[in-house]
Amino acid sequence: MFHLTTDKDRIALIVALAALLAQPAVKAQAPANTVVANIPFAFQIGSSHLAPGKYRLQMEGDHLLLVRGDSGAAVLIVENGSANRPSADSAVVFHHYGNQYFLREVRTAGNDDYLWCGESKAEHRAKMEEEALNPNSGPREGSKVEIALLAPPR
Repeated sequence: MFHLTTDKDRIALIVALAALLAQPAVKAQAPANTVVANIPFAFQIGSSHLAPGKYRLQMEGDHLLLVRGDSGAAVLIVENGSANRPSADSAVVFHHYGNQYFLREVRTAGNDDYLWCGESKAEHRAKMEEEALNPNSGPREGSKVEIALLAPPR
């Protein structure tokens, strides 16, 4: 046990504790790898609708993927996944139902790890609508559409 005898000692301890507590926030704001994709169709991230165009995808912290383009931006909660073998190509993967596309994965060439997100409410609705239109096909996974990633911006 120690005693803080002066206000100067107390202030020094508060400053030291504040610096320690701020470390994770500083780390989360550090620049992350950015990739670019030219998406030729409108797509959804959660309840956000994004127009076709060029988008930058950048990790913000451990589980947030920021998708930003000229016509809009959205944030996607992602998890890390691991494949049995490295991905041959860098790509963003969409699930497709009818005329709706939902961003689900981001892969980078030569890497076993990838980013993925679960099915959103909007995607679940689109999936149910598709199953209702085709009742004999049974439950289905959306058709997968892969879009190649472009070189990172300079």
